Amino acid sequence: MSRDPFRIAGPAVISFSGGRTSAYMLKRIIGAHGGVLPDDVAVVFANTGKERPETLDFVAECGARWNAHIVWVEYDWDEPHRTRIVSHNSAARNGEPFEALIDRKGFVPNPRMRFCTSFLKRDRIDSYARYWLGWKRWSSVLGLRADEPKRVRRQRACGARKRTGATVQLPLADAGVTERHVRAWWAEQPFDLRLESHEGNCDLCFLKARWKIEAIMRDRPELADWWIAQEAKPGKSSAKGHCPDMRLFRIDREDYARLFDQVQRQGVLALPDPEIDWEGEDCICTD
Repeated sequence: MSRDPFRIAGPAVISFSGGRTSAYMLKRIIGAHGGVLPDDVAVVFANTGKERPETLDFVAECGARWNAHIVWVEYDWDEPHRTRIVSHNSAARNGEPFEALIDRKGFVPNPRMRFCTSFLKRDRIDSYARYWLGWKRWSSVLGLRADEPKRVRRQRACGARKRTGATVQLPLADAGVTERHVRAWWAEQPFDLRLESHEGNCDLCFLKARWKIEAIMRDRPELADWWIAQEAKPGKSSAKGHCPDMRLFRIDREDYARLFDQVQRQGVLALPDPEIDWEGEDCICTD
């Protein structure tokens, strides 16, 4: 009999992004363990403050419906190990952890320097495993599907993260799960994430395809304010490698203020088939 990829041997940390795919993975793992996760398998959600409220509600609902204890963590420079333990009630909702990190760095992240992923997500989850749980080595369980071969290859090539002792496990990819499987499963469930597939979790993440950002700005114009404000901040001249371009999330397209102005004046110029990613990889905070 072949091994069930969803039966995770601890110590392990399941990284729960708050999206449909990682929630599906969590439910499959819980099911593989007879409905109750082992004590040495933790579930952690890292909140940046820019997740949509619908995402926060979805994370809380998954935990309540499936009787799963989900630990919520946030970046906080002044807390032990730069990590604050929060809850659905106390989680930041206005980008506070993300903005604090940008202010400390003196410039915004970009596709080549994605310190938001490392500081706000990965490091916070690793910090919880190492310092709160006291583990020296553990499995990091990520929700990458079989139809995301580039990301899967990259994670498998990384192997163990020597700095933290985390070894990656990809049960969805191992089981051959694709987006079609995930969508079909959620269509039969009594609850769901109340977001369209193009909206994602981090509301206007700079890694989103341009048409997605424009569509969200059209439907939720108030979300643009935070991103415009971050790019408007003057950079610190003392920041290592600082140059004027480092105040921008992307240098290969208009800044958020110009994108927003264009949407307000002209609307969304084109909406491609959502199944096609016209700009390569989309936003995901696992790699």
